[in-house]
Amino acid sequence: MNYRIFTLNNELCIIHYPHRPNGFGVLIIGGEEQYVEQNKSNWLDNYNRRHILESLMDEGYTVFYTNFGKEHMGNDKTIEQVNDLYEHLKRTEILNEKIHIIAEGTGALIATNLLENRANIIRSIVFINPVFSLNWLLDLLKNQPFLYNRAIKVIANAYSIHEDQCKELIKKKSGKVILHKKPYIIIHILEHGIQDGEWIQLYKKHFKNDIGNIQVLLPEKRSRIFYFAKQLFKEAETVL
Repeated sequence: MNYRIFTLNNELCIIHYPHRPNGFGVLIIGGEEQYVEQNKSNWLDNYNRRHILESLMDEGYTVFYTNFGKEHMGNDKTIEQVNDLYEHLKRTEILNEKIHIIAEGTGALIATNLLENRANIIRSIVFINPVFSLNWLLDLLKNQPFLYNRAIKVIANAYSIHEDQCKELIKKKSGKVILHKKPYIIIHILEHGIQDGEWIQLYKKHFKNDIGNIQVLLPEKRSRIFYFAKQLFKEAETVL
């Protein structure tokens, strides 16, 4: 597999190059599970993610993403890093300026920020088990005190604030999630036990008019992520 690792803003980034480029780029934005290290990343090390990555490259997509260093919770530093990575790619690679995005977990916090502030650079978005707001995350954990309290600590650490300030921050960032600006699909993998039911209820509550954009998959059907991504990408590429 042909890829290049480089440093941007003191964080490692990686670009995966296909053998036959189709001219389109895919930006991956993950949550706490995303990392890039010397000659490795979570998309290279994990079998399921690597399969999706290889399938994207077989279709000609140039795939890129950055190391985040910690659980970012969509903080300003991470948003800046993703924006800087896009600008770097625009200067150094021959790619269409409108990119596809794959946003997983709390990576959706960054993707929706881009959708709100830089929709002009986005072609389409695939969301995988997305957390669309900090309030969304706490809704999922409200019946699990240990995980709820841990999430508050992580949010406080990510934003460099005291835990007592989290409620105000969460309220400030709890705006309505609007996705219809660009083609998108939500893929939910049933792998979180009791949380899955609550997660799906949140989808129905927030996207009741777009239920057709939501796909629910069993863990053993995870490989279908690429099928849905490819379908969305191709449809979004009909207009350059």
